[in-house]
Amino acid sequence: MANLLTLKATLRYTSPPVWRRLTVPDTLTFWELHFALQILFDWESYHLFEFRQHTRGATRFRAGSPSLGAEDPLFDDEPAPQDPRTVPLNAILTAPTNQLTYTYDFGDDWQHDIVVEQVTALVPAAPAPAIQCLGGKRAAPLEDMGGIPGYEQLLDLLAKKAAGKRKRMPSEYAGLGKFDPDAFDLARYNHNLTFMPQIVAEQNRLLAAHQARRPAAD
Repeated sequence: MANLLTLKATLRYTSPPVWRRLTVPDTLTFWELHFALQILFDWESYHLFEFRQHTRGATRFRAGSPSLGAEDPLFDDEPAPQDPRTVPLNAILTAPTNQLTYTYDFGDDWQHDIVVEQVTALVPAAPAPAIQCLGGKRAAPLEDMGGIPGYEQLLDLLAKKAAGKRKRMPSEYAGLGKFDPDAFDLARYNHNLTFMPQIVAEQNRLLAAHQARRPAAD
């Protein structure tokens, strides 16, 4: 029987925390959850991603970008990453307090802590409900801004500008003077989530085209 999961995703090391709460059917795949999180944190899916779950200090589950390498010797003692397109959430997330980590962009290293807050049984044979954002706080950092240190520097510059201690933003932050770190538009996020089927279908098409161009293995 399918369930509805209430998840809370918090961007690690942000203070005050940047977070989102959403409901998703547990038949959703991790591939689809990735794109839902991209929408809710205003990411652009330019970079690789990975979901991880740890049990007693050891990695129990990995699923990430289909192009994520599995032969890295650094991960010899860990399970190979699974294809997120084939793993439903209910294979891993089955009960309240279940947790995992979602990392996006291994350069900026945006790490999100995801926890299951509630599991609600769905009516048998009923259509799966759409993904919905229930709430959240603060705007997420922008793409390619240097990770948490770059984000914190931007917040510091904005605070000094608001206090009249700085007239202009440095050149590397040009155009970000109007960034509002407190912004959160629930209606906009839920509107954007309605495009999830088209987004996933297009990403599947692009991935299939990319894989078709790759040379066959010997």
